[in-house]
Amino acid sequence: MFGSDLRDSFKWMYIYDLIRADMGYNYLDDYYASQTLNTLIKVEDIYLIEKRIKNLIEGKDVYVVGASSKCIEGLKLLDRVPDVLIAADGAIRCCFEAGYTPHIVVTDLDGLTVDDLKYSELIYVIHAHGNNVDRLLKYVKIVEGDIVGTNQCAQYGRLRIYGGFTDGDRAAFLANYFGAKTINLVGFDLRSGIVGRYSKPWMKLDSYGTPSKIRKFKWAERLLNILNVIYI
Repeated sequence: MFGSDLRDSFKWMYIYDLIRADMGYNYLDDYYASQTLNTLIKVEDIYLIEKRIKNLIEGKDVYVVGASSKCIEGLKLLDRVPDVLIAADGAIRCCFEAGYTPHIVVTDLDGLTVDDLKYSELIYVIHAHGNNVDRLLKYVKIVEGDIVGTNQCAQYGRLRIYGGFTDGDRAAFLANYFGAKTINLVGFDLRSGIVGRYSKPWMKLDSYGTPSKIRKFKWAERLLNILNVIYI
């Protein structure tokens, strides 16, 4: 499917077409969300933030934290302080609860609270897709850290395609894109069908995922299988 180049945005556009067909998503909805995010991002020189991300990640052992029910346990079992810690969406709260501060948060904003957006030292990689326009309009303007926008249409303007589909696998592909030495997945549970309580701010307990959510998990697993990742 990819050959050797996992950074080719045109190949990802083809994959996103396959995902849309399977999930029942609409390209025009994704494109409208992309236009919205591109307008909301105020930083003109995206290259400076990408350089910061590259300096963080390149040649490092990167740990990506998912928001599953296993994230706290996984973080507490680590035998070292990660060189780089990337939180997938609501896993930011899991990181702080376990005593870790992430460097980057990869999010479509549906798992974050207003308080989660107030960390000026973090980099927020914010994704646009067909059903998060309302969250983009509400939350992007109050993010205090640096922002990089991503989408699943054509790469243009201030938006990028680093790869991946869900927050968790997008975080792993971000690490790959910027040259991580190793990609270690903490708190990933893609087969049980359980959605961890950190996934949404209003969730107090883990719960079973909807059929749509389970299909997303399956896509995430397929895509992660492309990478040389380590499950912890």
